[in-house]
Amino acid sequence: MTEPTTEQPLQDPVLEERRIKALGESHIIVRRFSRKEAEDAWAVHSIELKSQRLRTVFADIFEDYPNWFPDDNPFTFFPPFKPLVHRWERFTRKCEAETNKVTKMEMHIFRREIEPLLSISMSALKEAKLTGVSDFKSLWLLFAPGDLMFSREHGNDCLFKLVAAELVQPEDDDYDCARENRDKPYWTLTLGQIDWDGSRTGFALASEKVLQFDQPRLLSRMGVYPFEFAPDQQKIQEGLLARGRMFESLRGFHVKTCVGRKLVMRREPGESHKKLVAEPINGRVIVDAHAFYKCQNIVPPQLLRKIVDLRSCEGKEPTQKNDSKKDERKEDIEALTDEERLTTAPLVKGFDLKAKEWCRLNVSEVRDLTWNDIPYQNLVLDDKDKVALTAFADHRAHKTGFDDFVEHKGEGIVILLCGPPGVGKTLTAEAIAERARVPLYILSAGELGSTPADFEKALKNALMCSQIWGAMLLLDEADVFLEARSSNSLERNELVAIFLRQLEYYQGLLFLTTNRISTIDPAFRSRIDLVIPYKDLDSSARKQVWRNFINRLPPAEVQLSDTDFDKLAETKINGRDIKNIIKTSLILAARDKPLRMDHIDVVLGLRNRVEEMEFGRVSDSGSGR
Repeated sequence: MTEPTTEQPLQDPVLEERRIKALGESHIIVRRFSRKEAEDAWAVHSIELKSQRLRTVFADIFEDYPNWFPDDNPFTFFPPFKPLVHRWERFTRKCEAETNKVTKMEMHIFRREIEPLLSISMSALKEAKLTGVSDFKSLWLLFAPGDLMFSREHGNDCLFKLVAAELVQPEDDDYDCARENRDKPYWTLTLGQIDWDGSRTGFALASEKVLQFDQPRLLSRMGVYPFEFAPDQQKIQEGLLARGRMFESLRGFHVKTCVGRKLVMRREPGESHKKLVAEPINGRVIVDAHAFYKCQNIVPPQLLRKIVDLRSCEGKEPTQKNDSKKDERKEDIEALTDEERLTTAPLVKGFDLKAKEWCRLNVSEVRDLTWNDIPYQNLVLDDKDKVALTAFADHRAHKTGFDDFVEHKGEGIVILLCGPPGVGKTLTAEAIAERARVPLYILSAGELGSTPADFEKALKNALMCSQIWGAMLLLDEADVFLEARSSNSLERNELVAIFLRQLEYYQGLLFLTTNRISTIDPAFRSRIDLVIPYKDLDSSARKQVWRNFINRLPPAEVQLSDTDFDKLAETKINGRDIKNIIKTSLILAARDKPLRMDHIDVVLGLRNRVEEMEFGRVSDSGSGR
């Protein structure tokens, strides 16, 4: 070790630096000093490791500690020696356990020389760990990169890996702070959390601020703090490990159910930017980060396999690009360690099939899906039609190889369900998808937008998502873009043209429902693979529909005879009306169970009175009164 002992002027700074460097090559460590002019005294400027043995030791100690030495000064420490303070206990344990005599000697020399420089910091750190209290400026002692940090995110317990902590002195124009805090220093914490981008797993980086506080504070009352100060650590770890295993299993593509809350991007009244807002959810979801980014044309965030990768990617923008192969997925799904499971994100990216919107879902609220074959069994449909529909649905899983002469053209299947309202067209699509164990993406014509631009964007997105997921797509009430084109409706003509163009290269199964098959555009007729016609329900069909709905109820809550069902079948109504009548009757029977014929008669009576009033208005209008 070399230390200047006299204050001799340097003749040539460059030559002097070379002399010190050459002298230092033969020493274990080099301690450099600088002079404080105000105090006319010398102070330690830096400490550099020269011994290759010590360098190997410290490389191991700082394995999970990013940026522990500057790029231009390898294996060099500067006051207040933060990395050494953070890893000193680990170093002393390793020093005692070292078996190589030469390495152990060098470690003891380093310890003897450096320990006095760290004594004040180590005493303060010991006191903070003992009391769980710290002042604002001393927080750096506890913010050790690589350590676990605890916080709450969207109501969930979360652990992060601390990547870096920086004390910031804001300027007056620092608009990241509230006005009252713009002149106060704050800590910026860079945190890493294990996430999944649809292709790979890694640490996503985020930042949190710790605003200045005047009095010493209990660490566990801060918004984010070292996990070692959290109460009930074992309980938290057990919960996070269980959630981490669920997160691990949800990578890739999954059809699930979710009951709880979803997070969606919303613009609140008076706000200029959208932000995540919690809303209730109860229904089927698709968990798929790949589609989340692809279908929204969002570049996934850059993920780091280890937080020590930070040095190699600082200042770089994400390099992933959304190519034209929207349905292509490349997944590198590796098993996680328990340490990684502890730091997994509490949310997964998904799609709410009922609301038809992208969202983030709480991992702990996602459940396995139970497919339901009852709708298929209850379909009031000719057996031959059922067989045909099933064969076409199975075709997507076992392609015959017969397609259009142009590659990827004409590979889709289009099934037209035509007939009056309430006869089971939508139910048919739902039942076939359920039996095939694939999701059903339902869109009505109104949800596709009113302008050609909006229509094309929404239709393209729905077709793309359905193809990526292998889902069946149902376009309900599709008359508006199926009708024959005419010279007096140019905008609707454009919708028909857009629809035909997008459909040309769709490779999935598409259901369309319409009430007016006679008006379909000739160009579209040639693209239909199967037509299933429906007619008004006859007495036998109505009786079956009544039974199907009633049989869903617990037997103890229903008191209807065969004669009652025969009587109900005489009323000429469609399946949708039957469903609504039963729903209203159940409300009437809530305080007078079980459900009986008199409850249903009340609802049917009200319905008949409404129809009589409507018929009367039509008659009055027709007579000119």
